[in-house]
Amino acid sequence: MTPEAILLSIRDHAGEGSYRFSCPECLNTIEKPADRKVVALLLSAGVELEDQASLDMGEPVEFTVIEPHRPGPALTIDDLITFHFLLQDDDRLSHALQGL
Repeated sequence: MTPEAILLSIRDHAGEGSYRFSCPECLNTIEKPADRKVVALLLSAGVELEDQASLDMGEPVEFTVIEPHRPGPALTIDDLITFHFLLQDDDRLSHALQGL
C-alpha cells in the first residue's frame, strides 16, 4: 500500500482526525481514528489531506462513519512506523505482499 492509497482527514485545527484506505484482502473501506502523532506520521510518509481547501477556510470537514473492519487489535504508532519503513524497501514490501 502506498501513501496515495491512504486518505487523511483532519476534524479540527487541533490536528486530530481519521484516515481511511481500502483493505487489500476484502476491498472494504477501513477508517481509523488519528491523533496528532498519527496525523504527523502519515503526513511525513506522504499521505495527502482530504479537502485541504475546507481546512484553509476554517470550515469543518465532514466524515462518513464506516463500520469497523473486523475485531482485532487497534493500530498503534509502532505499527505505523513499521509500515512507514516497509514502504521504503521495495523488496521487503514485495515479500510482505506475497504472503497475503
